[in-house]
Amino acid sequence: MSRKFSEEDIRKIKTNLQNVCEESWKVRGYKQTNIPLLTGKVGISSGAFYIVYKSKEDLFVEVLEKVQKNLIDTWIMFVNENESKIEGFKLGLQWVFHEFQKYPKLYNFNNPDYELFLAKLPNEKIEIVKKNSQSIFSKTVQDSGLKLLLPEEEVIRILNSILVLGLMDANTNEGNDNTFNFLLDHSIYNLFEEG
Repeated sequence: MSRKFSEEDIRKIKTNLQNVCEESWKVRGYKQTNIPLLTGKVGISSGAFYIVYKSKEDLFVEVLEKVQKNLIDTWIMFVNENESKIEGFKLGLQWVFHEFQKYPKLYNFNNPDYELFLAKLPNEKIEIVKKNSQSIFSKTVQDSGLKLLLPEEEVIRILNSILVLGLMDANTNEGNDNTFNFLLDHSIYNLFEEG
């Protein structure tokens, strides 16, 4: 006999699955984060999982959306809490850099594990995931209230390049910090001025 879940039960299970999935994705990556692992940590059966989600990928898409929203919200919090919006923007980007550095399995979209995740998605979801990933910089730049000194697309490309270049060598974290901060310090005031 199957158990009936209330809407509140389903909401709680979804939230718990999302939290456990995010933590596992950070450490294990997509491939090693499987349904039995998730359901075991949440304390539900695999059958209950499929009442809440149609597939593992549906859960991962929701988790990725949540993670991306958190990146934007936290970055903007740095902007809003700093007297200088440019310095706040910079501190927020440094936080993003350290998140990417700490959890490459969650944030590095150029790896076989992430490619496997995308391969399991229907084309329309792939487009949504890619669009949401690309909009992180755009949304943050727009929400920062800073005046752009270059066209928005160029600013976003430069910021993305700084982040990628800083993350390139995973073996020398100190060098990565130095490279990232040097590039950021020498470009930020050429990209923005206070609005």
